[in-house]
Amino acid sequence: MRAGATTLAIAIVTAAAAAVFELRPFEPFFHSWGFAVVAALAGLLLLAQGIAGLRTLDASEGFAALGALGGALVCASMVVAAFAVGRPHLLAGAPGQTTPVSSGASLAVQFPQVAAPSSAPIAGVPDSELGSSDSVMVLTRGQPRELHVGQTTKIGQYVLRVAQGPIARVIAATLDGKRVTITQPQGSAFASPYLLFPALAGEQRLDFFAVPPLHRTVDVTYFPHYRDESRGIDIETPFVLVQVSEQNGAPLYRGPAVSKRTIRGGGLALTFFLGQYPSVELASSPALLPMAIGVLMLAASLAGYGWAALRRSPAR
Repeated sequence: MRAGATTLAIAIVTAAAAAVFELRPFEPFFHSWGFAVVAALAGLLLLAQGIAGLRTLDASEGFAALGALGGALVCASMVVAAFAVGRPHLLAGAPGQTTPVSSGASLAVQFPQVAAPSSAPIAGVPDSELGSSDSVMVLTRGQPRELHVGQTTKIGQYVLRVAQGPIARVIAATLDGKRVTITQPQGSAFASPYLLFPALAGEQRLDFFAVPPLHRTVDVTYFPHYRDESRGIDIETPFVLVQVSEQNGAPLYRGPAVSKRTIRGGGLALTFFLGQYPSVELASSPALLPMAIGVLMLAASLAGYGWAALRRSPAR
């Protein structure tokens, strides 16, 4: 089948989809298998029709073929972007750590150091809140760029959005006050004492750490606030819900903890120091260069197709 008005209509739809993708890169739909398959099929159809149209001597068909090839290029950029980083997610990182956006990528995010609380004179336990920061450094092959909370930037096909998220410094000890080491087997920094709650469940943020010396694991859920009108509960201050379990075993303790207040249960004494810290959400969208070339090809084909149609009309 030769390229023609129908082909141009399909190409226009793909360009419109790419524009929406560019404007809403954090929409999960654009990172689904269904969208990628439809975009790939549309691209293959446009490519086949474009190649077939180039073989004709008809001017309007030739211009339509150019638009089909431009639409195919736009489709290719969308398919690549759909899987560049997977679904939008929080970029794993720890204070002071530099994290690449993907394996082998030259683009990375440097997370700021945390101003740790001052030490209290008794038992070496901090007595003040964590220092806060409102920006991260985006590192590229060029000049590093500071990105503040509330800002979004696109570099290549990667889209970075910075928001203010929770952070908790954890101090773990035995019930008699002896400090013990915590680890984060699933975290970006194995021995970091800071939790950044990368998993999302509505307004709640989730994290996990282990206490190897005592063979315990601890699940932590962060609540910015809590309200239950049926029970008359209205908690405006942030807190965490803690569950202490035996390593690979049954739960031993479950209860809430507020900042700077030690809780005891499951053979552990835990103190959380809550604060705010920049979190980076990572997504992808079509790379600007191939998408722009495809759109320009489509625009030129529409102009040429209309011109060829007008030239042919008087002859008829």
